[in-house]
Amino acid sequence: MKTWADGETISPADMKKYVSGPLRGLLAPPACRRTVANLGSEQKPARAWHTVQFDKPGAGAGKAHSYDTTGGLMSADPFKITAPLQGLYEVSAGVVVRAVSGSLTFAVASVNRNETVAGDIAHRGFLRFGLGRASASEKVGQGSATVALAEGHWISMAVNPETAAYLGANSNAQILSHLEMRWVGAMP
Repeated sequence: MKTWADGETISPADMKKYVSGPLRGLLAPPACRRTVANLGSEQKPARAWHTVQFDKPGAGAGKAHSYDTTGGLMSADPFKITAPLQGLYEVSAGVVVRAVSGSLTFAVASVNRNETVAGDIAHRGFLRFGLGRASASEKVGQGSATVALAEGHWISMAVNPETAAYLGANSNAQILSHLEMRWVGAMP
């Protein structure tokens, strides 16, 4: 919170940081939800971290379950969701991993800020969660966290399946992996 003394000149940078940015966030909070459901040709190799490449909002199997309230500013890169203004963001992720064949013993997912290399997302993630058993060949999991981001900073997600696997199922829009970020307030 910033206060100004009577007669103090307010700089354009302070006006943006303390007044217009938070006001914009309150009037039209930026939010983006991206989904992915891999085709059979897009399997992820076993026992390695993979950065998730998302469909553009309104495209792919999850087109009805994805959006970007900023007209594409948050979803310009297929691997990221970018913060259009400084603030606190609620991040939620849901992952469905299906074995290419046989059973899937474990899978884990991680979300991190300003990282696009899968191993870095995994090992320094602010949100990391294991996936539980839906069936012998499918694991599902979800997590959420609130994180402070500066304007232009981004989040990315990585997954690590124990066997060769797909993310979601392209033939079924209800079996999607997703990453969502929404502005919830100004920085304290």
